[in-house]
Amino acid sequence: MEDKRNKIYESDNLWWSILGMVMPALLAILVILIYNMADMVFVGQTGETAQVAAVSIVGPVFNLIMAVAMLLSSGGTVLISRDLGAKDEAHAKQVSAVCMWGAIILGIASAILIIAAHKPLLGLLGTTADTYEYARTYMIILALGAPFLLLSNMLGQLMRAEGAVKYGLIANLSGTFINIILDPVFILTLKMGVAGAAIATVIGNFIATMISLYYMNMKAVVLNMKLSNALIKPQLIFSVMALGIPNAVSTFLSGFAGSFSNRLLSGYGSDSIAANAAAGRVNMIIVMILMGICMGAQPLISYNYGAKNLKKLSGIMKRILILCVAVGTVTTALVIMFRHTAIGLFLKDASVAALAESIVVLLMISSPFLGFFFLATNFLQSTGKAMSATVMSTLQKGVLLIPLLFILEHLFGFYGIIYAYVVADFASSAIAIVFLIVNWRAVKKELKKEMTDKTVTFLNSDNKEINAHAV
Repeated sequence: MEDKRNKIYESDNLWWSILGMVMPALLAILVILIYNMADMVFVGQTGETAQVAAVSIVGPVFNLIMAVAMLLSSGGTVLISRDLGAKDEAHAKQVSAVCMWGAIILGIASAILIIAAHKPLLGLLGTTADTYEYARTYMIILALGAPFLLLSNMLGQLMRAEGAVKYGLIANLSGTFINIILDPVFILTLKMGVAGAAIATVIGNFIATMISLYYMNMKAVVLNMKLSNALIKPQLIFSVMALGIPNAVSTFLSGFAGSFSNRLLSGYGSDSIAANAAAGRVNMIIVMILMGICMGAQPLISYNYGAKNLKKLSGIMKRILILCVAVGTVTTALVIMFRHTAIGLFLKDASVAALAESIVVLLMISSPFLGFFFLATNFLQSTGKAMSATVMSTLQKGVLLIPLLFILEHLFGFYGIIYAYVVADFASSAIAIVFLIVNWRAVKKELKKEMTDKTVTFLNSDNKEINAHAV
């Protein structure tokens, strides 16, 4: 395992290293996409738009649990990768153990909190009379499985940090496969509707968690959940969370903005919520692919920053940028071409589907540029710029989007809600480019200085040795 990890991290063939990390991450992202879409696809087959809307309404709660997972997995991935680059496996093991125990504690706490506060949460999320019971059932069942959702997602990312991308993918694929098999059985055959969708999701996450834990116990290099390792430096949890905050904030604000969006859309009826939900799921294809490219390459960025290898770090950044632009352009064209088929997976009502298709076209205007945003955020995290990365993350779905939802809805009505997403995406991508350029220059200066200092130290020690021999 260690040899394979070193081959990916140490190879001079940068495209091979990047694709070796990115391709499994993209497959994992596609698995998550299918996972997220499966419930809505099969619930959509019931023909009840109220149930489709309920799945969308509870989406922000799902995002809340994912945000907690990101808090630990993103920060843990950065620290473990940097430790491996610096050849400090002992510290990497401590980080891993802290992440594991943090996930268990936070997973249980999330479940208790969501169940206890489900009534006010449902009101905040914008449920209507015809969606309340469906949303309540879906939310409570998903909350019960929160620990497994959190652990399965966190472990998948931490396995990438030590180069075990194949095993992380196997775990995610297995969970998704189980979910897809159980969805039609529970939702359609047993007529359980949204309850069946939630149960299938929980079972899928449980299976993925068990497979990941098997890898950790039998094959892992640094991943572990030894309490003794976690207790050496329990304060590491704060370092992990500081680096994980940007992705966690982005995921949380995405759900938070979604709840505001649904509340505004509820004024136009449950059909509008369902149409926007279906369009959002299709738009997720390009968004999550670009996110997958940048998150997949993040361990390489962290590793080479930790190893102080400026040449390779520069090459990796250039290639990721090229990959984001190329994939973003091609994926956008494909989504627009096949939007009718994609929307048809979620909605059977022709008028609601037509509305969803028009929303997809609008969202595609800005989505391809989000690669700049994700690359900037991941670069800032990887190089320890936690505060700058957090500021970046709050922009897209928080500082920019939430006010724009209310302003543009007031000015343009229903479509103003969609325009808000487009404007926020463009603005955050433009700001991200500025952040990326400024911080890249700072990192180059930092690494060049360290390389110069090392050279001077080496020469000084060499001269001392020569003088000693002369004496």
